[in-house]
Amino acid sequence: MHLSVFLEVCDALKINGASTDAICLRLFSFSLRDKARAWLHSLPLGTISMWDELTKAFLARFFPPNKTASLRNQITSFSQREDETLYEA
Repeated sequence: MHLSVFLEVCDALKINGASTDAICLRLFSFSLRDKARAWLHSLPLGTISMWDELTKAFLARFFPPNKTASLRNQITSFSQREDETLYEA
């Protein structure tokens, strides 16, 4: 969700001579806080030069495949017990 909203903002910005890729790379750190911002600033300079590289690194760090699979499993295996309302479940 964070990346989707961020891309909406970047797509709305137009700066003469700057690609959307360059705008996203420059502004992404301002959209982060705490651990995510510290992680981004801990990357060695020159490690990431394209927006696709940054999104892959960000997702791998904060949403690794095992975490995504676990969350997907929790959603798909949801069940309501007999003694609870849907709201409680």
